[in-house]
Amino acid sequence: MRRLLHSPDILRNICEQTYEGGYDADCRATVAALNATCRAIHRVAVKVLWSRLFSLRPLVKCMPADLWTENVEDGSDLRSTISLTRPPDASEWGRFQSNAALVTSFRRFGLAPDIDEDTYRTLCLYHPEPHPLLPNLRELIWEEPDADVFEYGYQLLGSKLTTLHLGQPPSDSLLLPILRSLHMKCPRLAHLSVQCRSSIGPVDPVVSRSISQLDHLETVDMALPLFEDALVHIATLPGLSVAKVFIPPIPSVHDHLLSLDQPLFPSVSVLQLSAIGLEESFAHLMRHTASTQLTEVRLCTAHDPPAPMLREFLDILSNGPSKDVLSAVSIFSPLPSSIPLMLSLSALPPLDRPECFLDASVLEPLFSCPELTELELSSFFIQLDDELIRLLATAFPRLQSLRLMPPYNAGRVSEVTLEGLLPLFRHCPDLTHLAVPVNASAPPRVLDDTMHPSELLTLEVADSPIGFPDEVAAFLSAHCTHPSFSILSAQVHEGDRDPEHMRSRELHNAMWDQVTRMIRLFVRVRSQERNGRTGKAPER
Repeated sequence: MRRLLHSPDILRNICEQTYEGGYDADCRATVAALNATCRAIHRVAVKVLWSRLFSLRPLVKCMPADLWTENVEDGSDLRSTISLTRPPDASEWGRFQSNAALVTSFRRFGLAPDIDEDTYRTLCLYHPEPHPLLPNLRELIWEEPDADVFEYGYQLLGSKLTTLHLGQPPSDSLLLPILRSLHMKCPRLAHLSVQCRSSIGPVDPVVSRSISQLDHLETVDMALPLFEDALVHIATLPGLSVAKVFIPPIPSVHDHLLSLDQPLFPSVSVLQLSAIGLEESFAHLMRHTASTQLTEVRLCTAHDPPAPMLREFLDILSNGPSKDVLSAVSIFSPLPSSIPLMLSLSALPPLDRPECFLDASVLEPLFSCPELTELELSSFFIQLDDELIRLLATAFPRLQSLRLMPPYNAGRVSEVTLEGLLPLFRHCPDLTHLAVPVNASAPPRVLDDTMHPSELLTLEVADSPIGFPDEVAAFLSAHCTHPSFSILSAQVHEGDRDPEHMRSRELHNAMWDQVTRMIRLFVRVRSQERNGRTGKAPER
């Protein structure tokens, strides 16, 4: 045991395992207790204890007790607010600074209060050193809900920062001062993620100029629209593996992208293109994508794309240098971030637009991608029927996840029948997640008494109607045999606010829950009968 205390690697592993990721208050308290055990453990535990923070309260409490006050709301430290009673003197910063120098990751998220604006302002004004509050910070997750405090995220930026996530700002304009200074404050930044509150964030040329000077980026996830300088810089970075960008509806930007005649995205494995509408520049970008390891592509547009343009995009994708490794394709329209607003307004696009219909002919180019394991389509214009399901099951036998869903539930009845799912059950043995609305208002025409082993864990049916739950359960129990299988249907408030649709969702949700319970019972009974015939012990 004594030898263990002289092995820093073993002690560090014990402390890390105790911390369990470092952002749980109870685990942090356990590491703090280890830290106070003895000097041998303290030398290692103190570094682990302070390496990751989710609040600045512990640092403020390192100052003299008469310098700060704490207001505990419910007896929990997590729900307390802390503030300074006076500005600290230069001599009172010692413990704060020594422990702050150990912090390499700071994650601020959730609605629990941290420290108020006055405390942040005092800390920044009276900090005795010119460097940031956390000088060795390498990861910053900043989702501060207080608008007055959010802007102080700027004070946490530093030259050693390599990972930055800014999300859910009280106002999107609060993102701009932080982003405009990234090239000066964080020149080593490798991972950048920015999420907006609105569905389409503000377009700022200074932000684009700043991002165009970040030469070490490896992953980019930008919900803010970018100008051509940043877009071209991102597209030509040799070490970039993940690129998620929003292209603004500015003609000059698209014209510049169309003029590019060079290899783009040379090493990306994940590519997501978002915009108001599908433009010609998207096909041009995909045509010049040079990566041979592109495994995931996502296309997100606010307006449903015309079918010929979408087919052209998919045709270029399926004939690109990575067609043999492409494993996941997702198409979303409208933008996922705009769905809550559409729901609140009960807004549906005009559905009599055949030029936007998303049917098998549009998806046909993807049939030449044999390694596709995930396919997700979200649109009001998906033409769902049994034939489309059959074609997808035949073309993609390696499917593990298939989602064909409208953006939200609006009472539309699918043309897919329960029998129409059989090709998926028969030809896609690795399928684990299936999301397809079905019309189960009529009983299945054929019941199969033979059990077919299945890996399917979840079947999402949205607001699908159902009329005969016992017969539906008997039909599905022959194909959905996993003991943890479950059916997920829409809750009463998951969809539009039409009273009739809400009543239907409530009724059908209860019936689909009944189907899940009956399927598990039928599968267990069938398994016991099969084991009885073969002489095997019943499975538990």
